[in-house]
Amino acid sequence: MRAIRGRGVLTAVVGAAAVLGAIGGAVPASADPAGLETVTQLAAESSLDKSALASCPAGKVVTGGGGFLTAGSTADGRVGLDRLEPLANGTGFFVTMREVGPTNFTGDWGLQALAQCATTPAGYQVVATTGAVGTEFVTASCGTKKVIGMGGRINSGLGDVVLDQVVPSSDLSSVTVRAVAVQGTSPTGWSATSFAVCATAPAGLERIVVTGASSSDPQHTHFRTCPAGKALYSAGADINAGNGQVLLNAINITSGTTVRVRATEDADGFAGTWSLNGYGICGS
Repeated sequence: MRAIRGRGVLTAVVGAAAVLGAIGGAVPASADPAGLETVTQLAAESSLDKSALASCPAGKVVTGGGGFLTAGSTADGRVGLDRLEPLANGTGFFVTMREVGPTNFTGDWGLQALAQCATTPAGYQVVATTGAVGTEFVTASCGTKKVIGMGGRINSGLGDVVLDQVVPSSDLSSVTVRAVAVQGTSPTGWSATSFAVCATAPAGLERIVVTGASSSDPQHTHFRTCPAGKALYSAGADINAGNGQVLLNAINITSGTTVRVRATEDADGFAGTWSLNGYGICGS
């Protein structure tokens, strides 16, 4: 698998990202589904909400992706993901991160988007399901096909509603997202969309999970790697018992085989205990 990095499309997006520490960028994998590669896209640092689109090269389609707050930022606990979207035409993965909380964060911060791109699998299809206004949990199903990728989007949340969960079912038949209102808000008119990237079951398809322990630590970070001989189509995450006071700020794929997730308590902390799980879909 190879990694490629491009120039920006939204919010002063710039060129290739540097290595980003423990949540860092992708490098070649040792074994892959056909044509699998990682494309990354960096949005320039600013104090504004921002988006980035990681686009697949010609002849390939998106199977999944992720996004994360770039290393070294002081915006931990002040920003959260509200869009992780595999585009319907398969051309890329679109990510949005917003500032949240009762006051604006005045410092600069950056966003990295990434797309997993592959030769078009048999039966490839992106399914999108939008829930009714104000519905927290929304599920997109693949029918007789299998889930190879996942995503979620908050519609009209404007930073008052963020993604709390993007999870593939254990049998890889569906993807469920959860939207949560952040502390101190009473948003109206918002909805959530779940995305399932579907295909006729590829070789070696497998869901991997890293289950985090429940604690009151202000930040949780976890990772899990595909079994030998397999690489990642996609990645997801799930915050448990965060109660709108824990923000998802990293879903990343490194080396093509490892899913890394991170969530952080909001600016005034959270007295309760919570946990974070990470998910990956591997193939060969």
